Amino acid sequence: MNEDYFASPFYPPRARWWSRLLFPWFRLQRALHLEKIHCPAGFSTGETLLAILVPGLSFCMLGRRTLGHFILAAYGVAVPVYIVRLGFTEGNCAYGLMLAAHATSLFYLLSHWLGRLEFGIKLVLAFFSLLGVWLLLYYPMVCYFERHVAVPLLVRGQVVVMQPRLVADEVKRGDRIMFDLEEAEIGRAHGLGGAVRVNAGVGWGPVLGLPGDQVSFSTNSISVNGVVLPSLAHMPAGGEMLVPTNRWFVWPEFVISSHGNVSEENISALILQMATVSATQMTGRPYPTWFWRKQKLP
Repeated sequence: MNEDYFASPFYPPRARWWSRLLFPWFRLQRALHLEKIHCPAGFSTGETLLAILVPGLSFCMLGRRTLGHFILAAYGVAVPVYIVRLGFTEGNCAYGLMLAAHATSLFYLLSHWLGRLEFGIKLVLAFFSLLGVWLLLYYPMVCYFERHVAVPLLVRGQVVVMQPRLVADEVKRGDRIMFDLEEAEIGRAHGLGGAVRVNAGVGWGPVLGLPGDQVSFSTNSISVNGVVLPSLAHMPAGGEMLVPTNRWFVWPEFVISSHGNVSEENISALILQMATVSATQMTGRPYPTWFWRKQKLP
């Protein structure tokens, strides 16, 4: 007899082979009571996600279209201003506007979702809306942008937009590059020559020598493979060195914190230790132009 004859709508369907893979998710749902969480009234799942991700959309969906369009337009202006004026006051203000617009839109959606709330609870909700938007969306996006697209660097009071992706083999003499610095210290605060410390962070400076170059120091100048160049701040007054293989000679420019009666010899010796940069330390070079703004390096 045909088995379909005995089919019943009350008979549960057989579990599929992949059903066991969903058991952890079902357990998590029961433990956190996620099944009790529903989308805001009148919103589908897709609409809820869009209202969370698109600033101003929650206002439009809830009948306040003029305000929603205004927030969306302000956000649309703030994004290019932030990118074009990266590192400047205008860019920082645009970033704050983007964050405020997105947090306000999310707060309005949550207020509708949760119903009437006391004023104190609304303040807490507004704070966590701002914090959540920043931690979950903007902080990761900015980190990704600075790692792969551009990062602003303040050099002698001037904003320089750097290209964070750098191929070491393409670096030439005279290029200015950004590189990682490890914390270093030389001397003792109350000893002969004093103590000099370099804090970990980002170094910046011109590439003076390539791997294998011969560098000689004198009082007012240096010589790289026989080519004489003017001496930079805190360079040694004498001696010579051979740039090691897979290293680049870069004289860094940064703030030095010194303690005690610090000698120029100690300062020069510490910087010289850090002046040979490996390919793994290189983190960027300046863009020649950044959105039609020619970058003049200090």
